[in-house]
Amino acid sequence: MKSRANHVSAVAGSDSVVQDSGLYRHVEAGYDLLALTYDEDVGMNPIGEHMREVFRRHLTTAFSRGHRVLEIGCGTGIDAVWLAQSGIDVVATDISREMVKRAEARAESLGLGNLVHARRVAANEIEVLGEEFGPDVFDGAYCHAGALNMDPNLRNVPHQLARLMRRHALFVCSVINKTSLFEIVFYLAVLRPRKAFRRLNRVVPIPISRRDPLNRYAVPTRFYSPAEVGRIFAADFSVVGTQGLQVFLPPSNLADEYEQLRPLFVPLEQIEEWLSNHRPMNAWGHHTIITLQRS
Repeated sequence: MKSRANHVSAVAGSDSVVQDSGLYRHVEAGYDLLALTYDEDVGMNPIGEHMREVFRRHLTTAFSRGHRVLEIGCGTGIDAVWLAQSGIDVVATDISREMVKRAEARAESLGLGNLVHARRVAANEIEVLGEEFGPDVFDGAYCHAGALNMDPNLRNVPHQLARLMRRHALFVCSVINKTSLFEIVFYLAVLRPRKAFRRLNRVVPIPISRRDPLNRYAVPTRFYSPAEVGRIFAADFSVVGTQGLQVFLPPSNLADEYEQLRPLFVPLEQIEEWLSNHRPMNAWGHHTIITLQRS
């Protein structure tokens, strides 16, 4: 495992990562390993829970009972099942076969197997769903927690996604941002300037977990400003909303510090609630929630 992570670190600074035929297998293998502990590590992470709560407000605005929606990067199906409980039909996709299995099992255990259809599909090959479900069939789509950042061929996604969605349907995504206000301030304060500005590099190897041993399994990750996302999707989508996520609050890799100092963050949570939808704060979060409308 360690040698594979080191291999990714070696290539992550160059465009060669895009041509690396083993990259997608590396990502899949990592998340196959993470699937067993994903709910505990990510689903129960207090910062992850807060981020999911904010993201779900956008989903409830965009989708309603009877809609069929597409999820990119479903993990163990946490959001897919949550939407299905509201009568929304979800085609949940993930690059990891083990994640897909767990998403299916979660839906079946809750009697929602008829509303959650899990498929092993990477973001950059999402168009294959058209063969099964047809074109222009989805009433919306969503992607949470940075799955788009881990696909080196993100520019191939918008057109494929647009072909699957109805006109004027919404795509709600949270993308790991290039400029994290909290991360810059925090790491400068603890005298780690390289980490404060690491997102400005083109590609950074990011561990898939905070916990040993998977904290040594790194996946090449690109960071995108809201403006860059808008340009990548511009041919097929228009941006209709932007919100910063974890602007004044720590990112998920600082969950332990957040738990220890949680009372101190309560005022910052309120400030973020007020300001994260407004410029410039909506572009300074750890993630950015971007709502795009299909042309």
